[in-house]
Amino acid sequence: MNRSISIRKLITLSILYSLFDCFINILGLSWHSNTFGFDTFVKNFNEPFSFLTSIIDVAVLGVLRIAIINIGISLLIFFNDIQNQMDKLRHGLFCLVILLCSYSPTKVLFLAEKKEIFFIGDYICIFGNFVNSVICYLIWKKYYCCDINNTEINYNDYDSLSDDSSIEGREDKQTLHIIYRLLQFVKREWFWHVSGFFWLFVYSLTRIFVPYYTGNVIAALVPGQGYAALIEAVKLMSALAIGSAIAAGFRGGSFEYGGARVARIIRNDLFTSLVHQEVAFYDVHKTGEIISRLAADTQTMADTVPLNLNVFLRNTVMCIGSMLFMMSLSWKLSLITFIVVPIIFVVTKIFGSYYDELSEETQDAIASSNDTAEEVISTMRTVRSFACEEFETQRYFDKLTYTLKITWKKAIAYLIFIWASEIFQTVIVVAVLWYGGHLVLTNRLKGDLLVSFLLYQVQLADNLRQIGEVLAALLQSVGASRKVFQYIERKPHIDMNGKYKPQEFEGKIEFKNVRFNYPSRPDLPILHDISFIVEPGETVALVGPSGSGKSSCIGLIEHFYEPLSGKILIDNIPIEEYEHHYIHRKIALVGQEPVLFHNSISDNISYGLDYCPEADIIDSAQKANAHNFIVQTRDHYKTNVGERGGNMSGGQKQRIAIARALVRSPAILLLDEATSALDTESEALVQEALSKNMKHKTVLLIAHRLSTVESADKIIVIDKGRVAEMGNHQELMSKEDGIYRQLVQRQMIGQSLESPVKKGKKTSRGDDSNISNYLMRDNSMAISSRGMANSLLATSFSNSSVYSK
Repeated sequence: MNRSISIRKLITLSILYSLFDCFINILGLSWHSNTFGFDTFVKNFNEPFSFLTSIIDVAVLGVLRIAIINIGISLLIFFNDIQNQMDKLRHGLFCLVILLCSYSPTKVLFLAEKKEIFFIGDYICIFGNFVNSVICYLIWKKYYCCDINNTEINYNDYDSLSDDSSIEGREDKQTLHIIYRLLQFVKREWFWHVSGFFWLFVYSLTRIFVPYYTGNVIAALVPGQGYAALIEAVKLMSALAIGSAIAAGFRGGSFEYGGARVARIIRNDLFTSLVHQEVAFYDVHKTGEIISRLAADTQTMADTVPLNLNVFLRNTVMCIGSMLFMMSLSWKLSLITFIVVPIIFVVTKIFGSYYDELSEETQDAIASSNDTAEEVISTMRTVRSFACEEFETQRYFDKLTYTLKITWKKAIAYLIFIWASEIFQTVIVVAVLWYGGHLVLTNRLKGDLLVSFLLYQVQLADNLRQIGEVLAALLQSVGASRKVFQYIERKPHIDMNGKYKPQEFEGKIEFKNVRFNYPSRPDLPILHDISFIVEPGETVALVGPSGSGKSSCIGLIEHFYEPLSGKILIDNIPIEEYEHHYIHRKIALVGQEPVLFHNSISDNISYGLDYCPEADIIDSAQKANAHNFIVQTRDHYKTNVGERGGNMSGGQKQRIAIARALVRSPAILLLDEATSALDTESEALVQEALSKNMKHKTVLLIAHRLSTVESADKIIVIDKGRVAEMGNHQELMSKEDGIYRQLVQRQMIGQSLESPVKKGKKTSRGDDSNISNYLMRDNSMAISSRGMANSLLATSFSNSSVYSK
């Protein structure tokens, strides 16, 4: 919106407010007698001011409000970008407005001390003071402060989930939104909570009458009343106590079970959202942090529903009932209570805002410590091998210490809040005792009614205290809920709603001008206009230096990520158009580090399949050279592999992973360094399993060991994110300065150095000639003498440096 237009509207609004406030006060002053007129208005200024009879002071408060509104609009006119500063002043204005609102009942009490009948103008001014004070604050908050509340959080932004500064200044709206979302969960289990509300109402109704009949019991002790009145009052109190106890049991049970069902819904919704997020989400967020949200934060949220909602509603109902009884007993004493209640509300709000902030920091700190613990426990072998137990213990202790520091701040804040609450409650009791005694001594109130009123006030104070504690706990839940709801509401960046499921699937792969970088590293390009085709049934190897983008191609085919531009086509159809489950049954991936789940071998092989006959599981295990070692285990295919396959060797895990891929009968097989982490024997078994199952499948493989890719139909060399070379082994070896040829030379040199070390002897001239023989195996290949000389020179230099000793 144009700034000049906004200012013009705000000026109009401030003028209208000023005129309305003036009108209310002039109307009240003009009716401050039995007659209405200008003479009455002037009379207010001519008579000496008396706090017990005059309402000029109320009109002065109106002038103060008008000054505040006009000072605010003046600041907006003459200063640019001042809204943030005005937003900071909003909290001070809120406290002032609460004091102005408390002034209205205070004025009523003083006016009532001199006369029982008020003039109409008194009501107008006092009620107008309350209403206009609230309107003044709302105008300042909505129109004078920076419009930060109208900006919604982008839950789909990685930074917004990892950087809390993006949501500063939106706390009020977020708090209401989160509380509303929590109540929406309650709505989904409405039966148990409606039952709880019913019994809560019965409980509160019975408890409300207890102070009243307690007063009757005390009144019955006055000489001359007799036992009849005492016995009647005691019977009624006993019946109320029994009824409230029965209702309390049903109420608590209903809320407790309803809360447990809500906890199940929250956890399930969060987990459902997490498993549907794209892989890039987990590149940004640590596992321990996510687990902390799923366990600790959801439990905090779940506790809010059965406990806090129960206590809050019970005390709210009892507060309303107590106030109604107090008003019926003595409206004057009630006003004394109501004068201090808004002040307690201000203290609670200030404390609550600070407590909410600390609660969110606490949950983040707990998540960070949980992430550290998860990281250490999951990598315990590495920690032990480097003797880093003490280091990791200290690192975890530092995380706990930071959490403790935040908790210390929470403890101090809570201490101050309790002090303030107790002081204000004591002030209320003392004020009621003094003023109530004054009314009794002046014969304007009966003594037994004062006793009943005091009991109601004690009950009201206890109810308000519990409501304050519930609000603090609720705000703590809001702090824990904020990240949980961000995760639940976050929409995945990658759409998995494709519908295409063809009857025939050939397995052709095509990269068409693909550009890509990881979302977690947007400034680091990975692939630059990559284009290549893998025909159905063809075996294609991706080779190249580490970090060149080979595994990124695999990730794109698996639809873990989406390219910045270009297309990945499967059978000439964009991969995102395929139905999610369909395409992942047609494509199978065997990675360098296979992931097995804490379950049986059979369940790991059939993972992801709705139905898989045992015969198919055994057949795939045989194809993967896994059957022999499986039947040697204690429970055969029912043997538990342990957490992350910890009960299996590397080769065994890899062969189970191959069986898991083969049981799907995939048309496309992706092999990402499937043998690079294995010993020689395991590699041979895995390589044999792969070789005999690659027929009639489209195979895209990545391998650093060139013996694995030598027999591929096509070799694609990727360097710095671009296709540098393409052809079969012989074609690429014929390029004198080609990248592939250099990789072969480098690897053969490494093997020639490795062999004598294993045998415990020096290299010989014959070892050098092995390189020449390998490079010259193809008669069509011509190698320059300079290239061969460089190769041999490198070998000789390396040998001399290794064995010179």
